[in-house]
Amino acid sequence: LESDEELQKLYNWVDEVPLSRPKRNIARDFADGVLYAEIVNHYFPRLVEMHNYSPASSREQKMYNWKTLNQKVLKKIGYQIHQADLDEVVSASAGAIERVLKVLAEKVLQMRKGELRVGRPTVGQSAAAGSATPEGHAGGARPRPRDGGSAGPRGRADGVAGGAADVPTVQRFRQEVDEEMLLEKEQTIGELREMVVIMSEKIKKLEQLVRIKDSKIEAMGQKLQKLGLG
Repeated sequence: LESDEELQKLYNWVDEVPLSRPKRNIARDFADGVLYAEIVNHYFPRLVEMHNYSPASSREQKMYNWKTLNQKVLKKIGYQIHQADLDEVVSASAGAIERVLKVLAEKVLQMRKGELRVGRPTVGQSAAAGSATPEGHAGGARPRPRDGGSAGPRGRADGVAGGAADVPTVQRFRQEVDEEMLLEKEQTIGELREMVVIMSEKIKKLEQLVRIKDSKIEAMGQKLQKLGLG
């Protein structure tokens, strides 16, 4: 941010959102991604499921929250936080969360102006010809003929042509659904892999503690033997 005035304006914008816990140190308070998710949920409620984000103290869980936001939510508003920025935010580095919040504020402003299409990229591409509402849906229904046409062969021909024109639309819709399902499966697999990594680290730490305890027990047994109490 270029000036103290801009910084204060950003903090005032954050204060407009009712958060679940008070802000004492913005870098530390936002490090686990929960308050950031609450701000996104305030402006884009259809995109965020808050049960996916739990307060965290470990770096692994904080990063998990931010990556979930990146993959499931921010991508739909055309924003992806770079890994270097994620590392700094999770580490509560000075100025890191302000940079990320500033981009979010800009996205909210674009949404309010009707300049932001919210949703999957595939939907945005297929509906490029239509205008977008703040929720990201194509504006307006499919155009209809102004006159219904006369009854008879011409009317039937128009109906057949209209039905044929609907076939590519249906196929495109099915393709978009398939792509969305594939994306969700890939995200689920990625989340499960991250959970496996986290659990593996916890298991290693537990095994290390067990070895330390065993060595202490063995050392205590040797002392007792030397004292003739074993």
